[in-house]
Amino acid sequence: MTMIAFLLLLIAISPTVDADVFKCIASSGKITYQGKPCSSDAQQENIPIEPTDPRQLAEAERRLAIWQMERDKQKAEKLETERMQRKEQQRFEAVEALKRSAEAQRQQAIAELRQAEALENQYRMQAYPLYYLPYQSRPPYRNRYRDNNKPPRRPIHDSKSTWMTNSPRR
Repeated sequence: MTMIAFLLLLIAISPTVDADVFKCIASSGKITYQGKPCSSDAQQENIPIEPTDPRQLAEAERRLAIWQMERDKQKAEKLETERMQRKEQQRFEAVEALKRSAEAQRQQAIAELRQAEALENQYRMQAYPLYYLPYQSRPPYRNRYRDNNKPPRRPIHDSKSTWMTNSPRR
């Protein structure tokens, strides 16, 4: 819309040209306008060009100047808006970069702390043994009834038998 208005304004402002405009009607009925005379087979009409009024020309120039000022103002506002958006985007990116940097430093501090703890624990004695003995509910059979303070009893062997007995000999 603005482009059409601009073109019409340019046409109105354009200097008056002392030239003829010819309307050519071909035998097929097609109408064309041109600055040179028509060919011999086409019908030709000469269209007079009226000179422009100086008041109309001054009014058109004034409207063109107003339109150009408004357009320049809109361009300046658009450029200012884009500049502010870029500045805001850069500020946002800087904040995001600082956040990423802080998170990386925090992760690095955690890793260094873990490494320091691992070095401390490397030489520390463990409070529990590294192995466990199998569970025994009672001592072995031969030591079950023995008192640890007394010497062990000696069994009496019969020369005739291999059984251990406490009975007298026969």
